[in-house]
Amino acid sequence: MALHGRRRLKRQIDCPRCFVELEGEEIEVIGPNVIIDRCRACGGIWLDKGELNRLLRNRQLSDYLTKEIGTQSKSELVCPSCGGLMDIEVADEIEIDVCLSCGGVWLDAGELDKLKNLPADFKGDELAKAEERWEEMTRKERRSALARLLRKLR
Repeated sequence: MALHGRRRLKRQIDCPRCFVELEGEEIEVIGPNVIIDRCRACGGIWLDKGELNRLLRNRQLSDYLTKEIGTQSKSELVCPSCGGLMDIEVADEIEIDVCLSCGGVWLDAGELDKLKNLPADFKGDELAKAEERWEEMTRKERRSALARLLRKLR
């Protein structure tokens, strides 16, 4: 009952791989339960921003995958929630898709279990993250320079 009431508030979205309508599924976690969106065709799941951390219960790994994701899209998928570009983030050869706009996460079938099995102290590739931090910093500087130029033109 609670699932149906909460799902009505959330708009329906389609699988970015199969284009089948995703179905809500309530997952029990500490605190309020998380409602994920699962594809009945391929078994992939869509997680809104912050839900990956709640399911993994590993802030370090979750932040590694969803923070400082750069600006370059290396994914073939389009975000099923906002239509934005998605990027591939890698943790120990597990490739997940993260939206560059809304921060949502697409996990193919079985990837959540693989992520849960990574060591609690997972560090990741610091060189790749440094490159993504550089991309974000460069983008912000360009945006700031453009804003200053537009203010001067007014």
